[in-house]
Amino acid sequence: MPWFWMADYVGLMEEFARETGVSRDDTLFGSQSGPAFPSRYRHTDSSLQAKAVVSEVAGILEASQEHARFVAAAVFAGMQGVWKMTRKIDSRTQTPGGTFVGTAHFHPRQSTDAATYASEYLYIEQGTFTMDAGLSFPATRRYVYRYNETSDEITAWFVEDDEKSVGKLFNTWRFHAPDDQAGGWMATGCHWCDPDTYQNDCEFKFRGAKIDRFMIRYKVDGPKKDYLHESWYQRPKVDGGANECG
Repeated sequence: MPWFWMADYVGLMEEFARETGVSRDDTLFGSQSGPAFPSRYRHTDSSLQAKAVVSEVAGILEASQEHARFVAAAVFAGMQGVWKMTRKIDSRTQTPGGTFVGTAHFHPRQSTDAATYASEYLYIEQGTFTMDAGLSFPATRRYVYRYNETSDEITAWFVEDDEKSVGKLFNTWRFHAPDDQAGGWMATGCHWCDPDTYQNDCEFKFRGAKIDRFMIRYKVDGPKKDYLHESWYQRPKVDGGANECG
């Protein structure tokens, strides 16, 4: 007898169904597909409640496969920790362009608005910015990232002068499946920061359940601004070539 007597849960459900003359409801899943759960195995005159459960599960699976349901939660969990980052700013105005190289750290902390946001990070990046003209200097910035479980969205917020309190909303990421199967999961957003418009798109490449690397790109337009701001994040390498998990 195995240690876990229900190791073959699907097999047991199928066997019980045969012995009791109960049929499996495949109307919303197709034969031999979808999860096995009690409400799928029922007599034809079973309750409407069981049918409603099957419909709800099928809807959740469709939303996760075709409409990026739960992707925001997976991305938010995967961002935690330390990342090596590079940023390129291409400016078409007097706004300085250049390259930033440094580290980014998503610090998990107690949500400062637990009624709305299930999880929260204090984001800190530090490194060196090298202007296209050649001048280099240390640079740092901070944001707060939050995850809303109800809306399944990630939001980015400015921080106040104390460098930790949540300030004004900066952006909202809304996820969708990639157009190219070789690409990562995508997120887009748009924010009006008077008098400028920030349009962004993000790409998150997973390796299994973990994020391998990701990109955040902003296109900024305004009376005095016209630049593209693209950042790539990758886990720092440690001895032996393994990825460091923050």
